[in-house]
Amino acid sequence: MGRLSKTALCLSLLLPAASGLAARLAIVIDDIGYRADDQKIYNLPKEISVAIIPSAPNATARAKQAKQQGRDILIHQPMQPKAKMRLEKEGLVLGMSAAQVSANIEYARQKVPYAIGLNNHMGSAATADRTLMQHLMQQLQKHKLFFLDSRTIGSSVASKVARENGVVALDRHIFLDDSDAYADVQRQFNLSVQYARKHGTAIVIGHPRKNTIRVLQQGIANLPKDIQLVGMGSLWRNEKVIPPKPFILLFNDLPASTSVAPFVKYPLLRGVPE
Repeated sequence: MGRLSKTALCLSLLLPAASGLAARLAIVIDDIGYRADDQKIYNLPKEISVAIIPSAPNATARAKQAKQQGRDILIHQPMQPKAKMRLEKEGLVLGMSAAQVSANIEYARQKVPYAIGLNNHMGSAATADRTLMQHLMQQLQKHKLFFLDSRTIGSSVASKVARENGVVALDRHIFLDDSDAYADVQRQFNLSVQYARKHGTAIVIGHPRKNTIRVLQQGIANLPKDIQLVGMGSLWRNEKVIPPKPFILLFNDLPASTSVAPFVKYPLLRGVPE
């Protein structure tokens, strides 16, 4: 390492993570607005994004709380599944007109203020239907919202239709808690870290459940140095992960008085002035 100037010498102690960009881990917690355990999610770092069901009793209050924390908010939009399951009143179903989809998205935006994106709640039938997705993406483009496909079915066309309509589309990579068992959730979290390392980014979806919260509390507290937790908004804006800055010590390089002649040399000493 060379001399920088006569007045200062910079010694850089480089951190391991500074050798390359960190991998990005984005976590979205769905189904917010119903449970008392929601609050435990809000006690986690603000980089954890929340997806709020519009008709949930605490939807608007949870959105306002997230906004105050600087936390990214998504509309968790109910959509028709293949199985016969109860769907919330604002759900998107096959055969809806563009006007009906518009009305339901407007309802969702009013109930979940400050949302920057939308992802699907269920929706295995809806996200595979091109016409319905076309109506939806026109609304998202109009309101400048991104779309996160929860990927509840492999034949989803949602992301493709989103991009055709100028909507930023992101896909879920890993579900944390298909199984509620602690060991299973822990395994999925570890898999998320591995996926992020391999691909650069991992988008993970979980729910406000007891073991999911436990795993997140422990996992985030012990997140490896090469993994950076980011909000969904960071991925939407395609922000680059900045590695930690090197730790720099600045030393004055003016000569010490004992190194300037005349001086008397002694063993193990630079010198003693005469």
